[in-house]
Amino acid sequence: MRRLAPSPLARDAIERVWIDAAARLGFRVARTPQAYATSDGRGTIAIGVGEVLDVDDAVAQLVFHELCHAVTEGGAALSRPDWGLDNTGPRDVVREHACLRLQAHLADAHGLRALMAPTTEYRAYHDALPGAPLADGDDPAIAIAREAAARAAAWPWREALREALAATAAALAPAPVHPLGMPLGPAGETCGSCAWLYDGGRGKAVARCRQAAAPNAAGPRTERAAPACARWEPPVDCATCGACCREAYHSVTVSVRDPVVWKQPELVERRGHRFEIRREGDRCAALCDRRSDKTRAHDERIFTCAIYEDRPQPCRDFAAGGRHCLDARRRVGLSARG
Repeated sequence: MRRLAPSPLARDAIERVWIDAAARLGFRVARTPQAYATSDGRGTIAIGVGEVLDVDDAVAQLVFHELCHAVTEGGAALSRPDWGLDNTGPRDVVREHACLRLQAHLADAHGLRALMAPTTEYRAYHDALPGAPLADGDDPAIAIAREAAARAAAWPWREALREALAATAAALAPAPVHPLGMPLGPAGETCGSCAWLYDGGRGKAVARCRQAAAPNAAGPRTERAAPACARWEPPVDCATCGACCREAYHSVTVSVRDPVVWKQPELVERRGHRFEIRREGDRCAALCDRRSDKTRAHDERIFTCAIYEDRPQPCRDFAAGGRHCLDARRRVGLSARG
């Protein structure tokens, strides 16, 4: 059932945040009595005036949704009315679903999924999305949403969207936050139970957070007893992840002296002066996956390595829960952080 109360996002300050975010990305936001929300393909996003919108609509949510459409469609679609989509029939329903998965993925990092939800007939689909909207599943929208998430993680989308979402969350304060500034996450969990806590420091154990780390930098210090933030994730289970062996990375280079070269020759290919593990499409040829048994979720996949005992040294050096593991999980949509 749709909310009938006014949206908490219906504030002038939050509206301005999203108009400014659109401007940073090259779009002008205009108000119109002739449409609910639309784009003209020439740089204008038109949002309905007050009497056109429902009481639970907000300009911020509608602009965010249109920007997510822009990211999802990308390229030449930016110069087409309504991003080249047909909203009068079922042709582009999957792409609409992909847009909703992307906006849930982006909003999650700031605790805004529910507030940024659509108020149209697609609300039911959005509300039924799992906690990790880009995780593996049978929905064809997932692959499209993952590609969109990769674009959203690059300039200029990343900065504009992340800062607008952060400003929106801040404007809705006061609300309890994690000591590092993120919204609080699952009740009862702590930094100490999070996959992305690690011990770093010179000569002594210092708890640090990889999720809050800048690229190629040590994460900020935190306390194991600190309450979990919105980016909290359970410890990595390699069997249900497999990110490092899938599309997250494109090759595994091995030394000619690595035992895998002669123990598993059918899985090794020569590339000039080096050897690599053979790929099958976007994954390692040694990766096996299957649907789980009845003791697990019906759509969960279990990943195993066909040559685990003979795996090459780069695979042996890859640490579960390490920085590269986090990067891999982000790339396949298993980590909430954009």
